[in-house]
Amino acid sequence: MTSPRLVRDHVSQAIVLGVLDGIYILIAYWALVVVSEPPGVSVWSWGLSHSLYYVTFVLFWCWEAISRGLWESARNEDFATYSFLMLRAMLGAIVFTTFVLVLTVNGRLEPPFLAAFFVFSAAAICLLRSVTQAAVILFRLQGFDRHPVLIIGANDRTAHLVEIMQSRGYHGYRIEGFLESDPARAPILEKYGIPHLGSFESLGAVLDDRTIGEVYAAPPVRSRYDTIQMVERVCADRRVRAYLVADLFPLRIAKRRLSYVHDVPLVSLSTIPEAKAELALKRAVDLVGSTALLLTLWPAFVLTGLLIKLDSRGSVFYLQERVGQNKRRFKMWKFRSMRADAENERDLLEDLNEVDGPVFKIRDDPRMTRAGKFIRRYSVDEFPQLINVWLGHMSLVGPRPPLPHEVENYTWDQRRRLSVKPGMTGLWQVSGRNEIDFEGWVKLDLAYIDSWSLWQDFIILLRTFRAVLGGRGAS
Repeated sequence: MTSPRLVRDHVSQAIVLGVLDGIYILIAYWALVVVSEPPGVSVWSWGLSHSLYYVTFVLFWCWEAISRGLWESARNEDFATYSFLMLRAMLGAIVFTTFVLVLTVNGRLEPPFLAAFFVFSAAAICLLRSVTQAAVILFRLQGFDRHPVLIIGANDRTAHLVEIMQSRGYHGYRIEGFLESDPARAPILEKYGIPHLGSFESLGAVLDDRTIGEVYAAPPVRSRYDTIQMVERVCADRRVRAYLVADLFPLRIAKRRLSYVHDVPLVSLSTIPEAKAELALKRAVDLVGSTALLLTLWPAFVLTGLLIKLDSRGSVFYLQERVGQNKRRFKMWKFRSMRADAENERDLLEDLNEVDGPVFKIRDDPRMTRAGKFIRRYSVDEFPQLINVWLGHMSLVGPRPPLPHEVENYTWDQRRRLSVKPGMTGLWQVSGRNEIDFEGWVKLDLAYIDSWSLWQDFIILLRTFRAVLGGRGAS
């Protein structure tokens, strides 16, 4: 059976969070009452006349919070995920509250007050919950509120899990020990100061003798399928939550998503972002942003074109074949910054290449014109790529599009840069550009792909303006 202390802790936590949420909503309610109080009406009578709004909303918020696990420990969830759950719960509570009040209050319903109350309540819940979460993190970092866990299996996967649990103190885990039937594997976890409590078969005795909140199991899958079943049965009998570490294979690239075919669980693997709604929004931002920038910057296009023409012979624009998403080739637009015959001289300058890997870069390239040095320093030569963004060849943010001969020399890992649409700017540009070697460049691009979000794109765009104005790392 689960430890009575753990049961009391879970119940106490739910009660505390429930009371705090009620107080947060009450603060938001009375703040609105004070702000909206009409002339000649006391604040108390005005507040009491709308108290049904508060009571109904609190009841439905409690329902939503319980059903979505908002009053449970959120140790494993990042704050963004937790905030999304809060917003979904808030939306559900708003919909049900409105429905009930329309039926009960009928003609006396005041939509402006109700809408303002929802806004105030959502702001109060999100803000004050964030403050509460920050206080909990500080509390855990001081060594309090440690959740006792047990590890099953000593291997690289559990070692990685232990490192995370021990290094991120804000999660508040206390590892009581680990079970491993093979004594030769025990040192893998013993080096972290975790006691070896016995073999896999001693799980029941350990759970009976110790206060364990959760079990994390990662035994060798092929030879220990029976062990996994045993863990599931023993933990279920004692009402202890168990987790199977899903990192069954060394898939350091692919993202895992759980899906079902009827009742058969499947793990899908993907190396690219799959948030279709966010990707569609990214394309909309690219289209609107490139259109707005092209309309705004056309005078700069004209002035740059005149400067290039007056400085050297040749065309204003330079169209170069690049490789885009899924190896599709396209012509990338740039302002010409070199002599018209510069491409024919490249082989003669190969020894001056300052970048390792399949990339060619020279900081003071002798082929550059006087105008070219200026527009290169402040990345003005990149502006015409807005045309590629508008046409859909590129995005505002993404890995830089490589040349075809560079792709031919890519390793398998490096080819993953081509799994997303290339961009005008990215982590490489805002992290030093040519001050970073090719390996570091690739790592930044892959890190961008693996952690992509619209918010990250927004931050990169802001950092790009600073990098461009400073001319840092440009060539």
